[in-house]
Amino acid sequence: MASRRKLKKHINNLCFKVTGECFTFLEHTPSLNQENVQLIIADAVELRNRLVYMLNNPQPATGNTRMYYRDIRKELHENTRELIGRLNSLPR
Repeated sequence: MASRRKLKKHINNLCFKVTGECFTFLEHTPSLNQENVQLIIADAVELRNRLVYMLNNPQPATGNTRMYYRDIRKELHENTRELIGRLNSLPR
């Protein structure tokens, strides 16, 4: 298992990349999509806060710590893919 510190850096890195992509999208597209992009940014911030909280306060249900952290990483990747998909689906 990777260290919790590295996992936290990975969470921050991916969530900040999503928000950076959102700001770049806002810079290069008309203002028609501002509300949708702001919702994506809010979801990315909420995802980051929730995952960091889960990382700082581990409560593995089955007692298997390795699976708990694997699930956090899996949730991070699935949700960031979903957020980027939402951003890409917006009209340009």
